[in-house]
Amino acid sequence: MLENKTPEQLKQEFQFTLSKVSHEIRNPVTLINSYLQFIEKAHPEVEEFEYWDDIMDQMDFLKKLLEDLSFYNNSAKLRREPVHISPFLAKLTDRLKPAYAYLGIRLIYEDCIRDADVVLSLDTVKIQQALLNLMRNACEAIEDAGEIHLLLKEDGPALCIQITDTGCGIDPEHLPTLFDPFITHKEYGSGLGLAIVRQVIRAHGGDITVSSCPGKGSTFTLTLPRT
Repeated sequence: MLENKTPEQLKQEFQFTLSKVSHEIRNPVTLINSYLQFIEKAHPEVEEFEYWDDIMDQMDFLKKLLEDLSFYNNSAKLRREPVHISPFLAKLTDRLKPAYAYLGIRLIYEDCIRDADVVLSLDTVKIQQALLNLMRNACEAIEDAGEIHLLLKEDGPALCIQITDTGCGIDPEHLPTLFDPFITHKEYGSGLGLAIVRQVIRAHGGDITVSSCPGKGSTFTLTLPRT
């Protein structure tokens, strides 16, 4: 019975169920996608059909949802390696700057830690995925021109990575459930993006918080232990 199970047991059962469901859905989705591509190739005129683009968009959404489900189920399984955190973040922002500049967004990286050689034990793939998710959300929150500020600083024995944007902010009513899975306030969101971010950070022994002011922007703070 539910009342006799620990939160960790319930979480494991939930993730196992998700894994089974997504596995069963993946095969027919892959098959349907192949059929649609075959139809488009064999009958190019189908692209003139009024709803063809909508059908393909929904198929892309289904594939992205399955990818998110898979990543959510595996986000707590880490392959750690030593990472020099400051150059890691600097390289990440340098790669993103040209694309963001094209959108009219200034991307700033600021390193405020005393020791430039700080090494953290991280799963680089999953940490990068979490940061890119937050950066993408920040980008989407900025309607025209604006700034995204990535800050690395110390917080006692831990390190903090803050991502601040000058976007539209978040409705205060949405904040309590912002990191809950399958709750989304985006038209085509899966409701898993921020849930994945939180799970990745917590798997590293850290946590994530958010502060936001509607119309002025948001700040997401990731706290990571040094060991």
